[in-house]
Amino acid sequence: MESRPVWWDGARCVVAVTVNFDAESVDLHEVAKENLYGRFSYGRYGMRAGIWRVLDLLTGHGIRATFFVPALDAESNGRALEAVLKNGHEVAARGYAFEDHSKLGETEKVTLQRAHEALRKLMGEAPVGWRAPGGFLSPQTLTHLTELGYSYDSSFQDDDLPYVMQCPNAKCIVELPQFQFLDDSTLYAPRHSHERLLKTWREEFDARYDENLFINLTLHVRGDYGSGRASRVRVVDQFLQHVSARAGVRFMACREIAERWKAANPSTEPAPV
Repeated sequence: MESRPVWWDGARCVVAVTVNFDAESVDLHEVAKENLYGRFSYGRYGMRAGIWRVLDLLTGHGIRATFFVPALDAESNGRALEAVLKNGHEVAARGYAFEDHSKLGETEKVTLQRAHEALRKLMGEAPVGWRAPGGFLSPQTLTHLTELGYSYDSSFQDDDLPYVMQCPNAKCIVELPQFQFLDDSTLYAPRHSHERLLKTWREEFDARYDENLFINLTLHVRGDYGSGRASRVRVVDQFLQHVSARAGVRFMACREIAERWKAANPSTEPAPV
């Protein structure tokens, strides 16, 4: 295997715990706002119950996470957003209303600006990170993001380590890649068991730890495919205990990882367009 960059401060691997703050914005693509109940209430569950369990869990482990937040959900759930900020977590952007950015065309730039300004107003500062709703971007998305001042993205699945891309406008953005099998929704959406998810996560972490790789854990607070249920948050707790028991593990929010990676690894590659 080719030589890969090593982490800083003697770390064996770096772990980002990320939480997708997806609530009503997901369900509104299927039903009108006045019908957000019954089978369309899983997003509401995340805001009423799930997010509070996840916040308590993160506090118990002393972990500062990054919450990727659709701006519409932030506007509709101010108490939950305030709790995320009060607990010291980073808030990053995730579209305005969970749009498919690959299909927005000429309206994409305006949509990104709208979400950006909405979060800036609610938080008192602008977000610097972004994750594509559903993982869908257009060839222009990264350029639009850099023009708004974003320093990192976490939407791709194409590497085991972060890397730096240069966009056509000559501005750079750090990619913090995800991996589908470290995302709770991958196994919970098709209703796999808690045991299978925990086994999968442990195996993925152990293999990545042995190769000094980046761990990007992705959680949701929703009641359907998320980790906000009482039994499921226990699974996350067990996994984090497993991770924390290994020497040289560093938990960091995405913003800090992106900043430190770019400083240590300034070489760039062209952004895919």
